[in-house]
Amino acid sequence: MYPSSRLSKMAAHVLEAALTSDTSGQLWSSCLWDLQSGTTLATYKGDGSAPRGLCLLGNQYLLSAANNKPLIHVWALQRRDHVQQRMVCGGRVSAMAVSPDGTLVVAGIAEKINIWQVCTGNLLAVLTRHYQGVTCLSFTDDGSHFLSGGEDNLVLVWPVHSVLSGGSTAVGHSPEPRHTLSHHSLPVTDLYCGCGGLQARAVSASLDQTCKLFEVSSGQLLLSVSFDISITSVTMDTAETHLFAGGTNGNIHQVNLHAQPVHRERHFEDSKDGHAQVFKGHSKQVTCLSVSMDSSQLLSGSHDHTARLWDIPSMQCIRTFSHKGAVTNAMLILPPSHMLEGRGKPSAPLPQFKRHLYTQGQGEDIEEGTRNTVDVRIGQYQKGHVSDRVQQDYTEQKRIHDYTEQKDIQEKGDHVSKQDLEFEVKRLKHINQELYQYAAQNIFNTNGKS
Repeated sequence: MYPSSRLSKMAAHVLEAALTSDTSGQLWSSCLWDLQSGTTLATYKGDGSAPRGLCLLGNQYLLSAANNKPLIHVWALQRRDHVQQRMVCGGRVSAMAVSPDGTLVVAGIAEKINIWQVCTGNLLAVLTRHYQGVTCLSFTDDGSHFLSGGEDNLVLVWPVHSVLSGGSTAVGHSPEPRHTLSHHSLPVTDLYCGCGGLQARAVSASLDQTCKLFEVSSGQLLLSVSFDISITSVTMDTAETHLFAGGTNGNIHQVNLHAQPVHRERHFEDSKDGHAQVFKGHSKQVTCLSVSMDSSQLLSGSHDHTARLWDIPSMQCIRTFSHKGAVTNAMLILPPSHMLEGRGKPSAPLPQFKRHLYTQGQGEDIEEGTRNTVDVRIGQYQKGHVSDRVQQDYTEQKRIHDYTEQKDIQEKGDHVSKQDLEFEVKRLKHINQELYQYAAQNIFNTNGKS
């Protein structure tokens, strides 16, 4: 590893770096690599990391689901020597994702999905619509929806607004997903959601040897690509013109999504005209894939104890990062400067994640000192105009929710009475009024005192 003095100089020009983890935890739990030299920029000590269980939280914290333990390890990005916190969960975390704004952490535990609020640690919802274990989770880039895949062969599309609305956490009631997609015939192994928020395209991978490209808003299947091996990881480039699928034999397949002629179904083994290509180098199953911002490089992790960096145009491996165990996570990120320099401290503390479901009735039993708290986004809070941002976020979430609800009604031909619509309008107005009163009583008063 570079000395701290040299890391400070490098922080100014390091653009992208590779963040990886493995199952062993012998040397470190996760490691940040320099793409140019292949040397380590930072290491985080701890146990091995579970597949799809490594996340950055608001450029302030690093979260890692422990391999074969019911724990989530937490590091402040500036402090790498030891784990600062251990979040005890109700079971082993099989998949984890953080919302783009850093306000929510979503984790799959067996067949359930837990949703925690970052600023309070409250368990806001527990979703129970999967019949078998959850294998992968992914948010849309606007944070309005997230996707879940499981061993029950299903992909579920969840609207955050509905999941976290007032009645969604009531006892005996579990929120319903917006779409339940049963495109696959075997367990879903990976999910990737593109850009565009609600209008984004997403792709799922499965052991049934297929990748399915679909629209998030409608759930409509756009393309099915078949291979001659089971697919265990998938991603797309920034422009979403090419799909990359990693298989159980170590090969990575590149598929041109704009190939002519256009068909709803494509078979890789039949493509001999350059529409599909293969990256060969791994000797065992490919576990994770990530593409650089300019779509010139591809990072892959494998059970063969290596992560490889590929030049996409030439399809050549230009760097190999060795590990002591099977690579469980590999992603290309823009490391914040304090992650490289190792100085400073997080702007806000991270509370312990609760194990029991939070309900509105708990407000009377809150410990002294936690009343009238203001939600803060880790790493994204800026002083001033807090109430405006809260109102804008709520309005945008409600607009997206209302639009998609209306679209679903139109597509399915549902008949909604005028009385039902008037009731829904009154309910939303009541929610809006409560939010405004909360902002006026708490946020404005807080700013005035400061």
